[in-house]
Amino acid sequence: MDEVTQEFTTIELVSMTRWTEVRAIRDAKLKAADKLLETSIDQGVDETLFRQYRQALRDIPQTYSNPEDVVWPQKPSLPQASA
Repeated sequence: MDEVTQEFTTIELVSMTRWTEVRAIRDAKLKAADKLLETSIDQGVDETLFRQYRQALRDIPQTYSNPEDVVWPQKPSLPQASA
């Protein structure tokens, strides 16, 4: 069986590492966004903005070709409870 080895350039390795970092950040943001969405549903708040935020986070790897160019979407906030 032939063994295929692939050598990466330093630039490619750095890019792969940065994408790994971007995905880790995105995954943490998605986890927080899930809780935010659940809270909005529990409070009866329109969840459209929260769903759009989650989708924008999920789309990061397809939206950007360079990890240095990633611009994180603005996290929506829940309305303040009135006293």
